[in-house]
Parts: sequence; C-alpha cells; structure tokens
Amino acid sequence: MKKLTKILIVIYSIILAGACGLLIYINFINKETGFISNRHLIPVVIVFVLGVAKMINGEFSSSKSLNFYRKSYQDIIKDSFEDDRKSLNLLLKALRCYNKNQFNKAIVILENLLSKCRTNNEKYSVNLFKALVLTDQNQNEEAITIYEDMIFHGYADSRIFSNLMKLYTEIGDYEKAESTGLQAISANPSNYNAHNNLAYLYFSNGAYDEAIKYALQCLKIKNNFVEALTLLFVIFSLQDNLQEAENYKRQAIANGRSAKVLQDTLEFYRG
Repeated sequence: MKKLTKILIVIYSIILAGACGLLIYINFINKETGFISNRHLIPVVIVFVLGVAKMINGEFSSSKSLNFYRKSYQDIIKDSFEDDRKSLNLLLKALRCYNKNQFNKAIVILENLLSKCRTNNEKYSVNLFKALVLTDQNQNEEAITIYEDMIFHGYADSRIFSNLMKLYTEIGDYEKAESTGLQAISANPSNYNAHNNLAYLYFSNGAYDEAIKYALQCLKIKNNFVEALTLLFVIFSLQDNLQEAENYKRQAIANGRSAKVLQDTLEFYRG
C-alpha cells in the first residue's frame, strides 16, 4: 500500500475513533452534553467510514488488478524485476494500459523501464510488450526493428520469430517472412501459432499444398485452433473439394466461428 495512502488511513481512523468516542460519550455517559449532538456526529462517522473503506478498497483493487496481469503474462514476465518491486509494478501497469488500448501511456512506461533492465528476461519482456503496442498502433517498421534487435542480441525465442514473420508478411517481404517462420518452428516445434502463420503466408502466395501442410501441423498441436480450421475450409472450398471444406467448416463452427464469418472470409478470398 502506498505510504501516502497509509498516512491518510491513519488520520481518517483517528478522526473516526474520536467521533465514535464522542457518540458513546453523549449517548451513554453524559447525555446532557450540549455543544455537540448525534446530528453532528453521525454524518461525520459515515463520511469517514466510507473514506477509509474507499481508500483500502482502492488499494486492494489496484493490487488485485496488477496481480491479474502478472498471472496472465507469467510465461512472458518470468522472473523479471523480482528484486525490484517498483519496476515490476510499472511493467504490470504498462500491461494494464496495453489491454485498455491506452497505447501512448504504455509506451511511455515501457521506454522508461528499458534503462532498468538488467537480465535478458527483463529485456525480453519489456521489448516484447513495446513491440506489441507498436504493432497495435500499426507502427510495423518500429516493431520490426525491436524484434530484429532482440534476435541480434540473442534473447529472442519462437514467439519473437513468429511475431516478426507476421510483420514481414504485412509489409510484403515474403522471403524474410518464410525464413523467420521456419526459424520460429525450429526454435519451438510445438508453437502452433508459428505453424498457422506460416500456413497463411504460403496461402497468400498461392502455395496451397504447403499451406495445407502447415495448417494440419498446427491442428496436430492444437486441434481446435479456429484460425487453422478456417484456412483449411477456405482452401478446400477454393479447390472445389466440397467434402473436405464441409468437414473443416463444421469443426470451425463447433469451435466458435460463425457460418457467416466463414462465408464472408471465403468470399473475400474469392474476390
């Protein structure tokens, strides 16, 4: 709990205790007291009870909120800033801003944290989240620079290669996208997102057989991954393989994709 909040709670509690003491005094000890009455004290007690409760609840909610983000992104944060609680809280606040689409606030916090990074895990988490924010702001070139720098300094993993592959695809550099996608799978063959991203890359280049191969590999790892199911539905529909198309359409719908979205996606690729 913040020091200022603690001080305010102590002050409020002292005033509250005094007001409660006076209530007891005028109601049970000296009922003839004339300088103050219940109508003066009761509102004071109510106001200060609510004040203390609000401050405590505010701090508790904030702590609970930050702990939620720590648990949600534990696989990325790992042991980052474990000896620096202040920096860890700043990182978690940046994640909260990111999730609330408060991108500018998130960027400011993350940039300030960069100078506090000491370990590769800390550099990894701060730079990754900064790149994700920039990607959501459609600043692809800036995000690519961050990922490339992470690779250069040796603290990239399959997630970084996979994210970079998508960005290379976005800017039309398909050769780098393919190379980076294969690196993502090599770094972690169980990364179903990497298989799926590579499938979409091959599909966008008209290499349907390769796209099917990697989409199926994705489903071997995560058999209900709706993006891969959608892609297979689209490819087999375009190839007029209606039996297979219907099979993957049924699976995609069972996993949450609506028939309308599937049809709209197919029509988009049909042009």
